[in-house]
Amino acid sequence: MKKSAKKSKSNTAVNIHDEFVRAVFANLELVVEFLILYVGKTREGRKLLKLLDLKRIRLEPTQFFGPEGRQRIADLIFWIPLKSGKGLAGVVFIFEHKSERKRSWPFQLLKYLVAIWNKFFSESKNPENSDFVLPAPLLIVLHTGSKPIITKPMLDEYIAKVTGTKRFIPKFDYIMVDLSVLEPNEFGTAPLLRVILELLKRGTDGTLYDVRKQILDPLFAIRDDEKTRYWIQQILRYMDKAIKNKKKELTSESIDEIIKPVYKERSTEMSLTFLEKLEARGEARGEARGRAEGRAEGRAEGRARGRAEGKQDMVVAALRAKFKKIPKQIEVTIRQMSDPIALESLISGVIDSRTLDEFTETLK
Repeated sequence: MKKSAKKSKSNTAVNIHDEFVRAVFANLELVVEFLILYVGKTREGRKLLKLLDLKRIRLEPTQFFGPEGRQRIADLIFWIPLKSGKGLAGVVFIFEHKSERKRSWPFQLLKYLVAIWNKFFSESKNPENSDFVLPAPLLIVLHTGSKPIITKPMLDEYIAKVTGTKRFIPKFDYIMVDLSVLEPNEFGTAPLLRVILELLKRGTDGTLYDVRKQILDPLFAIRDDEKTRYWIQQILRYMDKAIKNKKKELTSESIDEIIKPVYKERSTEMSLTFLEKLEARGEARGEARGRAEGRAEGRAEGRARGRAEGKQDMVVAALRAKFKKIPKQIEVTIRQMSDPIALESLISGVIDSRTLDEFTETLK
């Protein structure tokens, strides 16, 4: 029983970071900044970025990888059209929050790559046509664990060494961004991206509480607007959960200290937001339904439905707060969505949209 409890605690800790990563990387502007910073570190990477139409990047829901629960919660995929118009780049992210080196990273990347190519191949009317091409891969592992990865795992570590078979083993590389070995000056100059990466680094190495104010200093360079308020809410939620996981507590006084430079006398009211309350309410409803079913699967399904409903409520509430009234059809469309990644992306869409028509385009 003790062993099981320990595993549950570890999974909870990882989910704290996964949830934050999903919210962060649903923001396409941040993803582009990340790619420019880390893919653009090499001459070859800079040449690659010049070929990509980064303004048209889009997030791909990952349901096609198999039944719900089979894929890791934080792995994400993006499509980026080539400027030439002759194909796409498929950007595959793996997020790893644990400290140990994983030999399975390249194997997992290969599985994603094959799944992507299989999707395009099976959906093509004529894959034998000379104009048909599969997406070009751009593979990235973001490691946030507290211990540095000395050597990057490669696929051939997983495969038996048999004379005469080496030429049949697939060879591919990937970019590994190991936050544990990076200094703050290597997190780029974009204020929000610097804050996010520093949070992820500190949230997993246990030093988040001690440097909480310094972490947010770059955020204060951003003007006080709706987008900044949204990100401060997300950051406070993550900090609260990550700090509690380390047996400490983010008090109202420390929250006040963190955000006072931006919000001054209004800082205290930011500690609890209507978005948090709505999401918590949705999760509670779903879990209650699961308990009523009386099965472990029912509880898990109920919790998943509850999380989705909570995020649906967040999107609808954010729309009403910004545009006052919203058409019934828009709300119906949102209520029919269950993918938490897509719903997180919609929240960013509300913030970025200047008009309701602009937001409606994101639903298509």
